[in-house]
Parts: sequence; structure tokens; C-alpha cells
Amino acid sequence: MIRNPVFWMILGFSLIVCGCDIGKDKRTPLEIARSVADKVINESDFSFGLVPQETVLGMQVIDFLQNYSYKEDHAAFAHTYLISPADTTVLFGLSSSGPTQIRLNGDLVTSHPGKIPSQPVEESYNRFAFQKVVPLNLKKGSNDLMIRLAAGEKEWVFYIRPLSPEGDHEQSIEFSLQPLGIEAPGAPWLCTGPFKADKSLLPPDKGFQDQYQSQDTIYHWIFPKQGTLRQLKIDDSNSYRRDSYLDWHYANGATMWAILALGNHSQDEKYSQFVVKYCDFTLAQKYYFQWQYNYLHAFRGSFHRLFRRTMLDDTGAPALPFIELYLQNKQESYRDLILSIARYIQHEQVRLPDGTLCRPEPVRWTLWADDLFMSIPFLLRMAKISGDQVYYDETADQIQKFYRLLYDTESGLSYHGWFSPYSNTSPVFWGRANGWMIWALSEALQFIPDTHDDYQQLLAQFRAHIGGLIRYQDAGGLWHQVLDKPESFLETSCTAMYTLALARGVLNGWLPDSYRLNALKAWNGLKTKIDRDGTVRDICRGTGIGDSFDFYFARQRFDHDPRGLGAVITASLEMDKLMRRN
Repeated sequence: MIRNPVFWMILGFSLIVCGCDIGKDKRTPLEIARSVADKVINESDFSFGLVPQETVLGMQVIDFLQNYSYKEDHAAFAHTYLISPADTTVLFGLSSSGPTQIRLNGDLVTSHPGKIPSQPVEESYNRFAFQKVVPLNLKKGSNDLMIRLAAGEKEWVFYIRPLSPEGDHEQSIEFSLQPLGIEAPGAPWLCTGPFKADKSLLPPDKGFQDQYQSQDTIYHWIFPKQGTLRQLKIDDSNSYRRDSYLDWHYANGATMWAILALGNHSQDEKYSQFVVKYCDFTLAQKYYFQWQYNYLHAFRGSFHRLFRRTMLDDTGAPALPFIELYLQNKQESYRDLILSIARYIQHEQVRLPDGTLCRPEPVRWTLWADDLFMSIPFLLRMAKISGDQVYYDETADQIQKFYRLLYDTESGLSYHGWFSPYSNTSPVFWGRANGWMIWALSEALQFIPDTHDDYQQLLAQFRAHIGGLIRYQDAGGLWHQVLDKPESFLETSCTAMYTLALARGVLNGWLPDSYRLNALKAWNGLKTKIDRDGTVRDICRGTGIGDSFDFYFARQRFDHDPRGLGAVITASLEMDKLMRRN
């Protein structure tokens, strides 16, 4: 215990001056952690409902096997109209399971051999790798689109999507049946067939008609069947309804990981048992939802991120409760999942030429500050599980490379992203980006032995970053959404991340004890964002890398968004330790 009376005089004076009179809110850190976690538990529904399958992300999918029996050496047709606001050329991504022909306004414009597997791979948020990208010249207004697809060996499906120059969905182009005066109940397409394929033109190749006759058989058009998807239920009374707390998501992974830590710290099995239930529930659903993602083409169905698995957001962070439980109790049922994610991070995640983890968005290749947290805590626990030093080396190497490219020594803050093609950073010191980095760095200092060659460099970087952050702490203890712009709103998730880092720094001797004042000030500011029922307010929504201050200023805020809950619970636990120590 600190016995210096001068310290306590300074502490009391500082709390009063900064408006952090503890008497205004008597809740202890542990009580707050419980209230936040209890709200997650109470709003988690381990059940499913059926919902109509809708077109998502502008991805048009026609699976003829959902409408016709498989017939070898046959072809089927799909017809729609492309509505364009002007005469223009638009890129279209195309993937298919077999030989495909596209006719636009009656002309054959492209052929494609197709291959299996046919489903496009989502490389990053909303961007897909297709088998082929083709330019189509569209006239203003409606354009007749006819697609012929031969049956593949196991599949009979095609995917088509209009693309912006960056590879996103080109939203100015509409698929529609309105030129025919009809409205489809599901996807805006008509299908007909199957026809015996041969080298001659088949009836629909010659143009759209309302019916065809071929070899004494009448063919007519049908609407593609609209399927249903199994989806996690979200109660209308929940504070946060954009996604279920039980879905596979980086924010949910961090939240469940924090609730597990709460169970360990409080010795209350209710919290640990909830996380075990969550993990077991996820694994129990795995095979069905893998089938739904791959064979029902559910690009945004429940658990889709578990099978998309083409970015760190889908891998390291969502798996944290699984690897933490495995580290503690060696649940063998989690082992395969954990090892597959370790392989992904180490060998499949895209990287810069020097090995730095990166993404193909918003440009190829971009370094995201977020990805330190999406990878480092998982890798550190793999080091414990495997006993392999390579995971510590990888952790230390990634941290130093990220800070080398993102950290601004003058301000003491980190930019959100670094663009490889231009060798420059994004323009903004975003709050949560700095939070992901300092949280990951605090994890590294807790796990990596102090004898490691890079430990002192990591410690120096932690101190430098914390020193920069406290310069921008608001008078009420919080931090702004854009750290050096006080006109931006006061944001909760980044404040929680800095609070936990400050508390850890003091507890572990990484920071002088004087930083206790900053931690207490932050904590008392953070409490103002947490209602008595545990609802956490003013958490910035999920955020890509923007190119302007206005982008970050205008971000929506959601109550009890899981992107801040794991940090709030963890900050509460670290502050409980800090306040109990003295």
C-alpha cells in the first residue's frame, strides 16, 4: 500500500478537480462488470427461426438444382433485365459450375467454361474473388440479359454481381423484371429448361419468348424457388439488435472471452458456464451452418463468418473464448477448431512482402491497426499451448512492424491504416484503432517472457503510446472518437481499452504509479457511459478505414454494441484489481 500522504492528497484533489467525485457513483468495478455481462447473458437466445432467403450484397445466385432435377448433358436458362441509369460499361463478376454463355440484348457477349467449386470467395468485407470478371456495355434503361448454363458434374449454379472499380457492389445497376410488367416473389429472375444441350442454338438463345416448344416438349418460365434460412433469434426488446451475441464475430469473441475472465476473477461459475455453453453451442451448429453457407449460398446467414474465414476478423478474435478454455481445461473438442485457425493466421492470411499482416481493402494491400488485436492475443495463447517460441517471435515481430508503419512519434498516436500502394497512412487517429493496438500490446507484455530479445522494445513502445494517449484524455476522463479532434464525440470502447491498458501498466510495473490517476480518471469517466442496468452507451459502430475526418465524425453509435463490451468488462476487472491492491 502507498503510505505517502502527498500522493493521496494529489489523488483526492485531482479527482475533485476533474469532476470525478467517486461519491456520485458507488458501483464497484466488479458490480459494473457483472451488470454488463448479465445483460449479454439475459439477451442471448440459444434458439433459431426460419427466415426467407433474400438477395444480399448484390450477389445474384441462380441454382438450377433448387428448381430442376439434375440432367446430364442438359442446359437451363435464366433471364432478367439490367436497368442502367446511363450508357455505360460496367464490370461484372461471374462464377459458374460449368459452361456458361451470356447474351446481352440478344448478342453473345461472353462464354465461360466454369468450374467446381463455383462459389465466389469473399476476400474481405463485401469483396469477392470471381472466376471471371467481364465488362458489359449497357445502354440507358433496360437491357435484356439471358444466361445459359450447362449442368456441371455436381453443381448447376451461377453467380453474377455488378462491380465498382474498387471491387464492391455497383449499386447503380438494378436487376429487374419490371420491363415484363411482373414482380418476382424472390430474386428478380425467370428460369426455364432443362434443354438437351447441343452445338446448335437452343430456343431461348434466339431471344425471350413467354414459352418454347422443342422436340414435342413445351417449356415455360418459372420463378426461382425462394428458400429459407435458419437464423439465430434476436428478441425485439434487446438493446442491440443488429446481430446476435451468439454469432461467430470478432466482437462477440472478445465479449465472451471477457465474460470468461469475469467468471475466473469473481469465482462465479455462472459466467464461466455461460461461455462454455456458448462455445459448445457454436460447435454443435457447425455442420448445418457450413452446409447452409456453401450449398444455400448464405453469404450473410448466421455463423457465415466461421466459414468465410478469409480475414483475421473471422479467425483470431472470434476464437478467443475457445482457446482460453482450452488453455485452462484442455477441452479436446475445441482442438481442431483452434489448430485450423492457427494455421490460417500463420500460413493463409495475406501479408505484405515483409510478412506484415494486411488486407486487400480498401486498397491492395492495407495495414489495419485493428488486426493486431485480431491476431496477437490468439497467437500468444498458441505459444502457451504448443510451447513453440515461434508464436512469441511472430507476436513481437508483428507489433514492431505495425507500430513502425502506423505510429506517429510527434503525437504519440497511431493512424488507423497504412496503404501499401502509396506508402502513406490514413489521415485520422481513430480512437478504437489505437485501442486495439494498445490492448494487444498489453497482452504481449503479459505473455512474452521479459528475457525475450524484443521485450524491452515492446515495453518502450507501450510506454510511449500510453504517454501519447493521456495527452488527449478529456477533462471528464474519456477520449474522443478522433483522438486529437475534441469536436468529435466522446467514445466508450476506446476509453475502455485505454483504461484497461493503464490499469495493467500500473499493476505490472510497466508504468509509474502516478499513472494510477489517469486510470482512475478514465474509470470514472467510463462509468458515466454505463447505465444501472448494465447498458453500455456510445459505442462506435463497426468502421472501415475512412479517408476523411467527416467519415469518423458521422459514425453511428449503438447501445450495448459488442464491439465495446469485451473492453468494458476487461477494464472493469483490471480496475477492480488496481483498486483492491491499495
